[in-house]
Amino acid sequence: MRELQAGQNQPIGGGRIVVGVSGEPREDFEAQTQTGAVLLGADGQARDLSDLVSAEQPGSPDGSVTFAGYPPAFRIELDALPSAVARIAIVLAIKPGMPPGVTFGVFTAIRAWLTDAADKPLLLFPLPPARRGETAMIMAELYRHQGQWKFRAVGQGFAAGLPALAAHFGLRVPQPAPGTQPIASPGPRHGSGQPTGPTAFSGTGFCIHPEGYVLTNHHVIEGAREILARSPRQRCRLEPVFADPTNDLALLRADTAWPGVAVFREGRQAQLGEAVIVVGYPLGGLLGSGPQVTTGNVSSLIGPGDDTRSLQFTAPIQSGNSGGPVLDGDGAVVGVVSSKLNAVRVHEMTGDIPQNVNFAIKAALARSFLDAVGVDCQSRAPRSARGTAEIAAEARDFVVKIECQG
Repeated sequence: MRELQAGQNQPIGGGRIVVGVSGEPREDFEAQTQTGAVLLGADGQARDLSDLVSAEQPGSPDGSVTFAGYPPAFRIELDALPSAVARIAIVLAIKPGMPPGVTFGVFTAIRAWLTDAADKPLLLFPLPPARRGETAMIMAELYRHQGQWKFRAVGQGFAAGLPALAAHFGLRVPQPAPGTQPIASPGPRHGSGQPTGPTAFSGTGFCIHPEGYVLTNHHVIEGAREILARSPRQRCRLEPVFADPTNDLALLRADTAWPGVAVFREGRQAQLGEAVIVVGYPLGGLLGSGPQVTTGNVSSLIGPGDDTRSLQFTAPIQSGNSGGPVLDGDGAVVGVVSSKLNAVRVHEMTGDIPQNVNFAIKAALARSFLDAVGVDCQSRAPRSARGTAEIAAEARDFVVKIECQG
């Protein structure tokens, strides 16, 4: 049996297979979670709720996908699937009505697996161990590629739970009866990404691997059904690889190579008072189609609420900068832009208007995230400072605008 990491895929041929999800402790996992198989078109969307197979709706309309019992599993006749079905997403969610503290983090193990018709184990995807605050997740997917079916380990989580997961596939779950837990989708959560239309939002990301892996904030892409990357020199589609809502990080992968790759700073991390440069795409293109560059200093090594995962900096940012890199004087990554202080709220509370109080996830945490999902990144020791113009020209090749359709 082959074990996969998030983002890896494996051809599976045709015929009958069984795909399932299990967790530990088993009794708690089966009592507190629900599993589904969602039949999707080439656009990644389900037609309606009949495309969702689960214990409550144990078969697809044509009978090619059926719920096979516990541990939660689905029997799939790959050769019998309609041609309109391009993908099948295997999803997991905390059951509605569970206490607020019940997330995937309460389980010691969660895994997706695949067997052949004779129950011979073929593939296993153990979700990387971490403190997981999500309540809904795409565990894996089956997809057609050049006429052949493949299995992909995904592990994309949704902190907003079942509504965000449903919105991701274009589904709207009916309102429950009075007195029960509401699960209807209010639409995607945009976070601090900049709205660019009724169902569109955007942010920034940066390429961290020659094979097209892009790092950004989880809140930039949460609830997105389609994700595109754009720069003055390129435009392509992005696929989610892994998401960590607890630390607000997400890894995506482009369907083509990107012209440049960001380099992280090795060894000594950002220092109090050192100069930094921020490159990103604020305000959804309102300020122009190219990247915007601002400069400032590291003003604190601790984030809001004494959060040691974050640092504070003074380079001006706007909505849409989320997910972009904070670069040192040599152009190496020392942080990932995550948020800014709400000046209006602070003014209401104190009468003062704060200026340029912004926060970034420290590079060390971002690198640990990449290590956990098995993606290498480039790094180098600190060097002498270079000119801002030279660094900005270099960053144009690896900083991208992320455009999401919700």
